Amino acid sequence: FFSLTLSHRAPAPSSDAMVASPSSSAGRLGPILRLRGGGGDGGVYPLTHTEMQWMQSANMGVGTGIGAVARDHRHWADRASEDALRLDRATLCAASSKPLAPPVVVTELGLLCNKEELLERLLSKSMPQHLAHVQSLRDFAEATLHPNPHYAADKAAKGGEAAEDREVPFVCPIAGTPMNGRSPFVFLRPSGRVVSERALKGVGATACPVTDVPLGEGDTVHLNPNAEQREALEQRHEERRAAAKAAKAAKGGKKAQKAAAAAAAAAAAAGASGSGGGGDSGDAAAAG
Repeated sequence: FFSLTLSHRAPAPSSDAMVASPSSSAGRLGPILRLRGGGGDGGVYPLTHTEMQWMQSANMGVGTGIGAVARDHRHWADRASEDALRLDRATLCAASSKPLAPPVVVTELGLLCNKEELLERLLSKSMPQHLAHVQSLRDFAEATLHPNPHYAADKAAKGGEAAEDREVPFVCPIAGTPMNGRSPFVFLRPSGRVVSERALKGVGATACPVTDVPLGEGDTVHLNPNAEQREALEQRHEERRAAAKAAKAAKGGKKAQKAAAAAAAAAAAAGASGSGGGGDSGDAAAAG
């Protein structure tokens, strides 16, 4: 790093300066090439923010001009879009994009929906692609969400605040964590409660922290899951569906067996009755 300084008088010789032009008389401007940094003569200066970023190994050699500013702008724009998307998933119905309002249900893959609007979609067979896994009433369950006492719908509608600072309709009843998409929440099947993952871990994830109902394997559903969690929920959903089909088939087989046994019993009874009648007629004929 170096700087170009214009001076009215010739500089005093120093160890860290080189004069780019011969000594000039008073009144004449002479360029001086002075190296920045060095000894205790005032040449030491703090690095700027841009220089400090450039010195980091991850950014070494990365430009800091207009292109870098554009990349930085896109980065923050993408981050704002992600925050807004997370907020929408946590506060809007996945079936209609309308604000969540009780009664609310949770699908097998952790999506939040208004119950009436989901039922309308199911009956009219107009389910969107991301809700294609909802094919019957067994594919979702009603959930209890804890309202946020500080939320005002009219104020929230005005907007103008960052997603993390905006009041949301629902919070965790234990930790008070806002359900704005930034903190993970879970749905507990046995109790139907929606709580933050932090509150669930606080009780060892063995029981509902609100009702103390014990939790078993597969009783926890992550809301708006990430890719790994969604894959696990899809696998569990397929297992549940296969088990339901097997149970239905077994139930149908038992009914068929009962029906066959009843038919056989009726046929046997009819045969016994017929043979008994025939014997009486024969006896009567012999007596005559």
